[in-house]
Amino acid sequence: MEKKFECGDIGMNCDYTVCASTDAEAIRRAGEHIQAFHGMKGFSKEFYQKARAAIHAGSCEAPKDCSGGICRL
Repeated sequence: MEKKFECGDIGMNCDYTVCASTDAEAIRRAGEHIQAFHGMKGFSKEFYQKARAAIHAGSCEAPKDCSGGICRL
């Protein structure tokens, strides 16, 4: 089962979704997105734990639109 992270689940006003095969890959890709698109340079332990807790099992459909580096289903 895929792992899914949605930026909105951690309080960001963003509909970015990460789909990955492992928790580690999901958190890495989420971190890359957050740094690149939300301008965060570093993460507190609390923020990392919040992001990690937001990862859940789920399946993802192929994105319909990836304009501007943000994929929307």
